Amino acid sequence: MVKTWLVTGCSSGLGRAIAETVLARGDRLMATARNLKGLEDLDRQYGDSVRLFELDVTVETLCQTAVRETVRAFGGIDVLVNNAGFGRVAPFEQTTADEFNDAIDVNFYGVVNMVRAALPIMRASRSGTILNICSSAGRVAAAGTVAYCAAKFAVSGFSEALAQEVGPLGVRVVSIEPGSLRTNWTATALANPPELLPEYEAIIGPNLEFGKMIVGQEPGDPLKCAAVICDLPLSRELPQHLLLGSDAVKRVDGGDRSRALDAAKWLAVSESIGFTN
Repeated sequence: MVKTWLVTGCSSGLGRAIAETVLARGDRLMATARNLKGLEDLDRQYGDSVRLFELDVTVETLCQTAVRETVRAFGGIDVLVNNAGFGRVAPFEQTTADEFNDAIDVNFYGVVNMVRAALPIMRASRSGTILNICSSAGRVAAAGTVAYCAAKFAVSGFSEALAQEVGPLGVRVVSIEPGSLRTNWTATALANPPELLPEYEAIIGPNLEFGKMIVGQEPGDPLKCAAVICDLPLSRELPQHLLLGSDAVKRVDGGDRSRALDAAKWLAVSESIGFTN
């Protein structure tokens, strides 16, 4: 059965890979991006199976319009993929309020805006799949990515709670949590970092250097990642969280182990605050 997809952030990286995979499989796509330059080839190649929409996910009215245009063009919407987002490596103290707010607006409120627009349609049809592209950084934080981690932790929690609300209504929600993919994400996140304050050089400097070292060598294949994502709506059962990439699995496993050790160490304190009879 042919499905209708709405995907944000299609201009490059994972979003572009998802767009190509959706169309190659014979489904229909509303491909959105802030800048549609570079997506015209999809329009030429796939004709009536694709529509392009210039979208800034931080503008709620545009998100509503994108959903309406998808329904007008294709008669409905089966799958929403919230992929638009970006990262930047810098100490929180050297991140301006505008930079921090922009990261939260795009990475988190962009998801909220798109879900708010699409959910009534999915609820009415009692069907649909919402795939929120989160990150392993939404499960385990790292110095130098405070704003990004804050947004992605929010996406992870938002997705899990929403899945419990709308699952009984036939709408499925998954937080997809990849590791490093071989896209332009890492290079963009490392572009124009601030000159670190001396106190942060030993803390965040190594993370910057590691990032530079893996640019172009990231372990995750975006096309394989896209293929997994495009298979999900066909699955009868879906997880609320899906890690993608061996590096993501290793990173989250380490974080879970660390939390478990802390929980055990502080168990007596955790249990100490109840009333005593």
